[in-house]
Amino acid sequence: MDNNVEEFKRLKNQAHSKYVSIGSVYSPVLRSSIFFNSNGWHHLRYDSNRSERKRIIQLNKFRFFQDAVSTIKKSTTIQEYRRVSVENYEKESVIEWFAFWSIISFTRQIRIKVIVRRVGGFDGQYHFWSVMPFWSLRHRERAICSVNLSDE
Repeated sequence: MDNNVEEFKRLKNQAHSKYVSIGSVYSPVLRSSIFFNSNGWHHLRYDSNRSERKRIIQLNKFRFFQDAVSTIKKSTTIQEYRRVSVENYEKESVIEWFAFWSIISFTRQIRIKVIVRRVGGFDGQYHFWSVMPFWSLRHRERAICSVNLSDE
């Protein structure tokens, strides 16, 4: 069997074991528990069209998953927020996304973006939604922040 396939399976199983063992963590900025339910795990593996994500994308999500948990526990600021209203079967529902950024490594120029989602407005539960590497390119090199911090 191909080493890449074996590495993928190993990281997927390792991330899944960790994922299901967490249950929930407390977010100081949201002042609430963030639950690690099947929706979040599914979203790590599949895109919004229910197609399996490319393996390299899944691998990145698996590799940075533990950092995502730490980010949720430590973040005191919401860096991005998005809200939409959706009508389903004559009932309106609100979906919100909260994003947190974390610099994982200055030397390797790695920053991640962690997404927490809530469905149902104030009555809904927060749950983990996604993690992804997040950076910009400057002169064809990865940059985790702007030269001028006021640009961020």
